[in-house]
Amino acid sequence: MNAVERLWRAIARRDYPAIAAQLNEHARIEWPHSGEHLSATEYVVRQRLAGERDIQILRILVDDERVALHAVVDGRHVGAFYDLQQSRIATGVEIWG
Repeated sequence: MNAVERLWRAIARRDYPAIAAQLNEHARIEWPHSGEHLSATEYVVRQRLAGERDIQILRILVDDERVALHAVVDGRHVGAFYDLQQSRIATGVEIWG
């Protein structure tokens, strides 16, 4: 299991320490739908504020240090792309539909 799959499983469980553990301390996650660029800390806070959600991981594709994910969160499709460094998420773009 890679950092992205562990991240999304932790989001589904609302396990905030496990979410933080998957992110490089200098990680940046972009949300183009809102124009935001979140630090690792901001990302964990946003996940906490979102509360309980129904999350289904539909597909994860791995190519070396790059990972793509397709999930459904409360009926909304999410496409996400992440770059890993030392088995943790360094950068990501999450596109929420």
